[in-house]
Amino acid sequence: MQVNEFFGVLQRRKLEKKWQKYFPSEREREAWRKYLDNPDVALSWYELGFRPGEAVSWFAKGFKPEEAVAWADWGFTASEAQRWTSVGVMYPDEAAELEELGLKPKEVEKWKKLGIHDALEIKRWIDLRMRPSEALRWIKRGYTAKEVMEILSRREAVKRRKREKSLGAEEEREREWV
Repeated sequence: MQVNEFFGVLQRRKLEKKWQKYFPSEREREAWRKYLDNPDVALSWYELGFRPGEAVSWFAKGFKPEEAVAWADWGFTASEAQRWTSVGVMYPDEAAELEELGLKPKEVEKWKKLGIHDALEIKRWIDLRMRPSEALRWIKRGYTAKEVMEILSRREAVKRRKREKSLGAEEEREREWV
């Protein structure tokens, strides 16, 4: 037996002892082995309450056990969490707030690229029915969505008064003809 083979056998025995220590039930041990080859990694998922299939789903999406449990506690699946993290939303509470406002990851991504990270601010711009490119013109001039709402509201009020004034003048002219 070569030295490398000898150390390989020792390593396998060491791993087997860990598997047996962490997962005394052969059935449970085999369930975890089906997905993960490292008993320490399997144990870290197991200790946080994950079953083998769940763990591998999160693991395959690049989540560490501590991250996965945080997202799962907020009711997210591994796929949903990955969609949010892929657009820069790294915390499940932030994702939950964005979802509560009716926002989707791809929609949020556009706004984040403009430097708008606050969920409520994103929602305000969307409520203004502005595309990110339109909002960018206002943002470059230093305006927030709330300020733009006020400006547009005042503009609309002025237009309405002008219309009313114009209608009032027309009615006056009509009375003069009578």
